[in-house]
Formats: sequence, structure tokens, C-alpha cells
Amino acid sequence: MFKKLIFSVIILGTAIVWFLPNGEEIVSETTDEDCSGERFCSFEELNEEYEEGKDWEILKSTDGDEQWLVSAIHGGGIEEVTSSLTEAVAGSSYPFYTFKGRLTSNNFSNLHITSTRFDEPQALEMVSNTNHHIAIHGASGEEAKTMIGGMDKELKEAVRKHLEEKGFKVTEAPDHLNGDHPDNYTNQTKKGQGVQIEITRGQRKEFYKNGDISFSSRNDPSNETKTFKVYVEALQAAMKDY
Repeated sequence: MFKKLIFSVIILGTAIVWFLPNGEEIVSETTDEDCSGERFCSFEELNEEYEEGKDWEILKSTDGDEQWLVSAIHGGGIEEVTSSLTEAVAGSSYPFYTFKGRLTSNNFSNLHITSTRFDEPQALEMVSNTNHHIAIHGASGEEAKTMIGGMDKELKEAVRKHLEEKGFKVTEAPDHLNGDHPDNYTNQTKKGQGVQIEITRGQRKEFYKNGDISFSSRNDPSNETKTFKVYVEALQAAMKDY
């Protein structure tokens, strides 16, 4: 089976993925519990096709306040910048988990597992042992904004407050990104709730010099802008406030 999809337009079940010349993926809207637009509906299926350490990797830490988890299950090249943010927000103060796509191209179309179907064992173990969870995701769109979802209403308001105080645009997530399904990985905590933030591509570009979110750029901390650092500080402040 091919590991790379080479078409400029690919139909995946009910979803259509467009690959633009700059490598950006634009995906048609599907609900987060629907995996019909995904190549794989479980981690086991993905793991049969792709190799750990070569095609994907897991980075995690259990250091810090065990009541918390910061995660990016679509990290690396899947939804660019989300794993970098996750590690920065967690620092040494909070546990984190990130699943990172390492393919040379088309990470999203090949390695993205929808949030209600993401069942990688280490990820499930970490989230089930925590009370508070911030799941960081990337969304399409050139307008710089953050869309908030998830079932932890109090934490959602804390995140919204601190991001807005720092000048970031925040909106409620649309239905297909709202993270309110009980099976969503975001909500698999002891309390059965968490917060899912969807950060547009436009906002993520502002986190790096010249809007460059390529692999080489985002893996060089010197390319992170002040905006990146302020965003991280806002999320950390929300966690402390909560």
C-alpha cells in the first residue's frame, strides 16, 4: 500500500482534501465523531501501515502537576506547531503528550485520526489519570484566531479570558470542531471533560518569523516570535487561574 498520496485532490469517504502548491491542506468539514473521511479509524490500523521512529513518534513527559495534561494528538507535520506549543505550555510544570507525524509530506491525510477515535494506548493512559486537560489542535483558515471547545466550561472561560487579555481573537468552535462529544480524547479525563483549542493556520503562522511553519523553522526555537511566547504565557496563566 502506498504511504504517500500524490494527488492534488483526494476524496476520502465523505471528506475532500485539497493539497495546495505550498503544501497546505484544506479539509472539508466532518463531525469529530465521524471517521469516514480518515484513512484510519484507530491507532492499531495506522500502526500496521506506518513505522514508529520513522513515520511517526510519541513524545511525552509525566513531570509536574499530575492533575494536568497538555496534549497534541495531531502534532509534528499533521497539524503544524501544535506539538511545539504543547511542549512549551507544559514546560517542566505539567505533563504532556504529543503524537508527531514525521512523513516528508501529506502527514495530515495519512496520519490524522479523528479525536473520538484516537486510541493510542499511552495517550489513553495519560488522559485517564488526569483531572484537567488542554488539547491543542490546528485548524484551517488564514484569519488569526483561536476556537474553543470541549466540555470543561470553567476552564474554557479561563482560557478565553487570558487569551483575549493578551489581544488574541477567540471564538466558540463550530459544531464540527467543538470537542463536546463524550468520546473525544479531550474529554477522557477522570472528570469526563476537558478543553479543545483549535488554532487557525493564520494564527500559527504568527508564531514564527516570516510566517514560516515548515519543519526546519518550527524546530529552531530562535524562529519563535514574541507572539508565540505571549500565547504560551496566556495558556499557562489560564491553568494557574483555574
